[in-house]
Amino acid sequence: MAGNSFEDDFMDVQSGLVSLCLEAAEGQPIRDVYIYASLEGRMTVFNAFFRAGNAILPLNQVATDDDLRRRMLRLAHGDLAGLRRLCDEAGRPCPTQIRGHYIAGTGAYRADYAYDPIVAKDDGTGVAPGATFAAWMHAVASAPGEDGF
Repeated sequence: MAGNSFEDDFMDVQSGLVSLCLEAAEGQPIRDVYIYASLEGRMTVFNAFFRAGNAILPLNQVATDDDLRRRMLRLAHGDLAGLRRLCDEAGRPCPTQIRGHYIAGTGAYRADYAYDPIVAKDDGTGVAPGATFAAWMHAVASAPGEDGF
């Protein structure tokens, strides 16, 4: 990452997460990859889902081998720790949430970033990362062709 701009390094982390997902889905007819990260306080959560044909598939239906899935999640957490360091070292805010959509056929990538607390709101109205992820997956499944943000 040395020598790149902050923006390049920031995107490299997300590209790495997409690559992990594509490796986990190797040999499957994946059209779209959706990556989710929640980074608040000391908590880091990563998950992904996929579109294969017209079906939306959670990570555990694409990466069915438990060891593969654990390795993938461990690597993703390492990448996200690197993202936190990158933001800290650059004096930039780290997103509290990343929702990314990669289109396999074109290589296009779009992302939505949140910077305000979602999980750990001061007023106690935070939403668990798993619930946020599930709601996003449902929104994408309900509106084919949309990325849900």
